[in-house]
Amino acid sequence: MKKDMFVYIKDILTSIDAIEEYIEGLDYCKFEEDFLTQDAVMMRLSIIGESTAKLTLEFRRSHTDIPWKSMKAVRNLIVHDYSSINLKKIWEIISKDLPTTKKQILQIIP
Repeated sequence: MKKDMFVYIKDILTSIDAIEEYIEGLDYCKFEEDFLTQDAVMMRLSIIGESTAKLTLEFRRSHTDIPWKSMKAVRNLIVHDYSSINLKKIWEIISKDLPTTKKQILQIIP
């Protein structure tokens, strides 16, 4: 893995770790009421999407099991269409999808 790609991967993992910390002990109802946590999570999801976009196409194509497009799409939704964000979908992403994605990403780190 090129060093610059590793920097972006590290940013993604750091953001996933932060999200896990933010939502620790929360269920959806508590998350829905906690605007501060929502904002923190949205920021980290944006960072994940931005870091994903900086990965080379070659790198993303060599790791097709990781949902790169979805990660970037979430960032675009947050940044460009914030008012239409579905919190239940965000909760599903952060509570179910991100742990799996984290495991996949950890497997590609040398």
